[in-house]
Amino acid sequence: MSYRVVWTRQASKQLLSIPKKQRLMILEWVKKNLEGNENPKAIDGMKRLQGTEEGWRYRVGSYRILASIKDDEVLIEIVRVGHRQGVYGNLPKI
Repeated sequence: MSYRVVWTRQASKQLLSIPKKQRLMILEWVKKNLEGNENPKAIDGMKRLQGTEEGWRYRVGSYRILASIKDDEVLIEIVRVGHRQGVYGNLPKI
C-alpha cells in the first residue's frame, strides 16, 4: 500500500516562512520520496524522534521535516518543517 502525505496547518505556515529556493527543494523532496512510498521508514536521512511513539525526522539539506507515520491509516502527517537549529523546540505530541 502506498502512503499518502498530509500537511498540518502549522507545518504549512512554517513552510511558507522558508525562503522560496529551499521551500521548492523541500516540496520536491516530499513529492519524490514520501508521496506514494511503500515504506517511509526506510528512507536515507531519516531517524525516529526520541520521546515519541510515531514521530520521525527526515533530513533535507539544512532543513528537517518532522512527521508522524500512521501505519494503520497508511498516512504520513507532516507536523513541522524548519531549519535544523530551531525545528525541535517545543515539539507537539506526536
